[in-house]
Amino acid sequence: MTQPRKFSFSTEFAPDGAILREAAKKITPEEIEAQSVQAYQKGRLDAVAQAEREVAVALQALADASSAILTRLDAESQAIRQEAAQVAMAAARKISGAALDSFGNDRAAAAVEAAMDSLRHQPRLVVKLSPQAVETLQPRIAAMCESHAYAGAILVRAEPGLGSGEVSIDWTDGIVTLSPADAAERINSLVDAALAASNQS
Repeated sequence: MTQPRKFSFSTEFAPDGAILREAAKKITPEEIEAQSVQAYQKGRLDAVAQAEREVAVALQALADASSAILTRLDAESQAIRQEAAQVAMAAARKISGAALDSFGNDRAAAAVEAAMDSLRHQPRLVVKLSPQAVETLQPRIAAMCESHAYAGAILVRAEPGLGSGEVSIDWTDGIVTLSPADAAERINSLVDAALAASNQS
């Protein structure tokens, strides 16, 4: 059995003088220090690059979350505005209904009086009111004709389809109607248009 030979770190030559293996190069302490510094710098730059990538991902996630929150807040704000408008309109309808029950006849009488003043030269006005309003307002309208010196004829007719505060006044060239339902519809349209405009801004 051959005795194992210690590994030699020197250059090995073949019998013909060719170099089989170069001797290991000796590294100086300065070279080791330089390579350590270089490896440290590379590791630090890699860590910084990784941290920057993570920060970029986190910032994008934050931007996405902020955008989602703002979108949700805008939708909730619009929903709150619509709900507030609906509550206000419901309250207004309730109040106006009570007001019409109390003052509907006064409102109709005021409309007839305004027509007498504006249509003074018309030979005839046809006033249509609810049956209940006719009983109450016919004497008032006759008194207004005298106090306003209205020379034309005023015909007061009961219209079963009309409610409290509603009045229709016909004359030769036209007709005017006063309807709480029409007024409420116009107000609803104005509220819807205002909400749509605030949603677009």
